[in-house]
Amino acid sequence: MGHIMILRTVAVLVLLACSGCVAISAVSAIPGALFEMVGSQFVGEEKSYPASMRKTLTAVQMSLQTMKLDVDILEIQSDGAYGVGFGNERLDGEITLRIQTPELTTVYVKAKGSTREASVEHAIIEMIDGKLKKLSKRARFNTKKYNSLRQDPNSKSPRVGWARPGARLEASNSNVKGWLKIELPSGDTAYLKGAIVNDNDKQKRKMILSKSE
Repeated sequence: MGHIMILRTVAVLVLLACSGCVAISAVSAIPGALFEMVGSQFVGEEKSYPASMRKTLTAVQMSLQTMKLDVDILEIQSDGAYGVGFGNERLDGEITLRIQTPELTTVYVKAKGSTREASVEHAIIEMIDGKLKKLSKRARFNTKKYNSLRQDPNSKSPRVGWARPGARLEASNSNVKGWLKIELPSGDTAYLKGAIVNDNDKQKRKMILSKSE
């Protein structure tokens, strides 16, 4: 009986080894350029800063503005993190900020045009570092020019973030008149009081005219 069990175990190991060979062969058959393109969709640049979340978020806003970009959308995530969306005519980007400790914040930057823009990611990371060295502890993200993103299409619904009027966002009309459905950096949905400037625009990101509540 013991010999039979040993033979079965050996047979299973051989099958697993052969399956691995097939998998390796399949991966090696993918053209290098295609493999790099697929892989690059899931990467970015990351750095941890010895600063609070509030101060780091302010540095992110100021850094993007210095680079003639801006925070188009800011998402308050359920785990205490923040998601930032930014971009222009040729660039789309996302920044995630996560709290490691009260005085240690990790920033993850992704930017892409037709391909990943690693140089832009690195420039943003370096700019944040420079801004943090000059900011006071009282510095905070400026929401004055932003309108509220809501959990539901209702002004009394909990706020889940902010959107910049005039920004290009991934948006569609909701089933409630005067409210737009907005895709957040995390992929979740929020609602914004406003309208799409040109709903016939085939681009994924639409020009938005949002209204203050």
